[in-house]
Amino acid sequence: AAHRLADLMDAIQGTRADAEAGIKRRPGAYQRLITGAAWAGDKRRAANPEGIRGRVGYIGMIRATEITVGVANGWHPHIHAIVFVGGRTTGERGDKRVTGTFTPSKESAAELEQHFRGVWTRHLAKVDPDFKPSQKHGVDFKPLKTERDAKNMGEYIAKLQEGSRTINPANEVARGDLKQGRYGNQTPFQILDRIGDLLGGMTEEDAEGHGSLEWCLRIWAEYEVATAGRRAIEWTRYLRPLLGLAGGDTEDDDLDMLFELDGANGEFRAGVHVEERTWGKLTGRALDLAVLEAVEGEEVDMPTITELAVAAGSRSGAVRLLSPAEVADAWEAILTTLAARREAAAERRRRAAEESPNTTQE
Repeated sequence: AAHRLADLMDAIQGTRADAEAGIKRRPGAYQRLITGAAWAGDKRRAANPEGIRGRVGYIGMIRATEITVGVANGWHPHIHAIVFVGGRTTGERGDKRVTGTFTPSKESAAELEQHFRGVWTRHLAKVDPDFKPSQKHGVDFKPLKTERDAKNMGEYIAKLQEGSRTINPANEVARGDLKQGRYGNQTPFQILDRIGDLLGGMTEEDAEGHGSLEWCLRIWAEYEVATAGRRAIEWTRYLRPLLGLAGGDTEDDDLDMLFELDGANGEFRAGVHVEERTWGKLTGRALDLAVLEAVEGEEVDMPTITELAVAAGSRSGAVRLLSPAEVADAWEAILTTLAARREAAAERRRRAAEESPNTTQE
């Protein structure tokens, strides 16, 4: 398995340079949804002092980016978002607080939907002037009226990039991009699975999914380059504290929150020391996840970790089990770092609150 992973990375590296040369990002469409006078309003104009944002009581959104691709039609990136509305607030940025709730009128809800559709279709036209989307193309609104609705949508957004589609089927009814078949769309990680099967000797007919090895390698390299440094799920800034949730606003804060959830009821049982140079080789060939999986089982799988290190081009002695004393020291160090980051996040929010004027939006 270690050598198959190494072969996989060698094959992908051959197509990465071409992808880096050919991909150009086009930022801006999402930001346009929540900026501008129509959205934010203008207190100098009696006709629109509060904007769409104020009329629907917008307080933020959680958005997840899902990307699928097909042999016939290419890439299909799209955003799924939970938009929080109906909130009366006071203050701005880190000082904002929810003071009450209300049900937006049908007119303001329709205005919000029309705004999203208009921004989307205008940006599609900029990318491809020959494509003339209708106002109903590509945007689907579903009101979440019950706790079950919210739970189902939350679980769906959290699991978008997994290959499994066992989530509430009601959320998939309009998803033509996921139709199965010879030319149906696949997620990038389904394509990565197919690459591994093809490199392992399976025929194109027997391997899960579709597409030749050459096509799959090119598609994965494009995905890898285009999404580098991007988050699959992102919260509007300040939304967490506004909803009374713990955590800061940085990626480190997110990782710390996950660590607290995973490690709240115990401490490190064991660990592996990997020499810095060897870890660089492992990450360079994308073997680091396999190492982590070998460490996180019921028992540390040192034979697999050693084989992975050798497959990455290092000597077997570059990895070793930590002693009990080293494990205890590592646990104390991570808790100290966690506390320091939590204090830093609180200080960032405090400074932001001091810099923000106290204004009221209803």
